[in-house]
Amino acid sequence: MTSTMIGSGLYDASEVALIVGLMPDQVVRWTTDSAHGDAPVVPTFDRLYSFADLVALTVTGQVRHNVSDRHLRRGVSELRKRFGFDNPLAVDEVLERLATCGDSFLLRRSGDEFDDIGRGGQGTFREVVALDLKRIEFDDRGGPARWRPIDGVVIDPRIQAGAPCVAGTRVPTAVIGSRLVSEAPDDIAFDLGLALAAIDAAAQFEELLASGAGIPA
Repeated sequence: MTSTMIGSGLYDASEVALIVGLMPDQVVRWTTDSAHGDAPVVPTFDRLYSFADLVALTVTGQVRHNVSDRHLRRGVSELRKRFGFDNPLAVDEVLERLATCGDSFLLRRSGDEFDDIGRGGQGTFREVVALDLKRIEFDDRGGPARWRPIDGVVIDPRIQAGAPCVAGTRVPTAVIGSRLVSEAPDDIAFDLGLALAAIDAAAQFEELLASGAGIPA
């Protein structure tokens, strides 16, 4: 592992897909150039993804819910030009200004005035849908710092390479989930020195992952 990977989080396409609630081929598609334009998200580590990539793909999924692939890619290319970030969908100062309206991918200028960055042009859009990222925290530099998908669970790129863990510990929720198959919650809590509530939170999170819907952002 190189020094640039330390503290960045490290995920393969299947892990990203599980957390974000996508199919692995969608993750690959959104991190690959196409006839419609450049990739919305450029993987930090070639075939592997950082925590920032994970956040950017979550944002991509929210935008893509309303906006066409062509307009998404054009919009992200415009964001790169304006802000100078390779991965603008993982930067707080950019995200707080983004919205959609119908099939329009918007960047707020002021009030109800937006640039339609997916199509080009400007306009006043009143019925906009802002991004919903209440559970993702950003650091002082505007980059994603941690993700608290449910109470009692945190994803922090500096802890266990970004694996979802019981909050305040280095215990991955996956470890607890696998042990719950054959062990009682009380026994696991005693063995790991955790409160029973922590075991319950890990179990709830693992069930959420297994549902395939992705985790709350």
